Amino acid sequence: LRKASEDAAAAFKASCPPDDTSPLTPPGRLDAMTARLEATLQAVQTVRPALEAFYASLSDEQKERFNELGPKQTAANAQARETSEAANSCKQPKPGLANLPIEKIEDVVNPTDAQEAELNKLQDATGKAVEILQAACPDDIPLTPPGRLDAMEKRLQSMIDAAKTVKPALVSFYSSLSGEQKARFNKIGQQLSANE
Repeated sequence: LRKASEDAAAAFKASCPPDDTSPLTPPGRLDAMTARLEATLQAVQTVRPALEAFYASLSDEQKERFNELGPKQTAANAQARETSEAANSCKQPKPGLANLPIEKIEDVVNPTDAQEAELNKLQDATGKAVEILQAACPDDIPLTPPGRLDAMEKRLQSMIDAAKTVKPALVSFYSSLSGEQKARFNKIGQQLSANE
């Protein structure tokens, strides 16, 4: 398990771009984000078999102690309620996520009629991406480390799938823009990234 964790950390670190090379365009940023998610998923998949084998080798008492390293399910009711609310909030509709960036893009870029059609496709793809993310929300937080790692793997895969759902529409919309419109769109993304 230690060796798998070290291998996963090394692979994850190797996926990090140099500090001075952040992508400037929205499609470039989406590609960079997707690459980081894929590296994270690969790290989880590297650790998973070793974690499962280690966990299976433990006695029931050792498993119980190992489980305690995660979220405290037996804590005060307030903390249990917060954990439950956090899991439920993942599934709540996120109209702002689906609409706000599109509305801001429309205001700043001022698309032509043809570009408006491409922007509508981007909005539809964003809505589908949100649905993918919400479908992957766990019903509750698993109690065991292998269960939590499994939930993390599914969530990462859904994030990758969501990004891949948006990418074709984003690339198509971005390609339809003039140089001036691209510059304004790039600036929106840089502002959103700075606010994160």
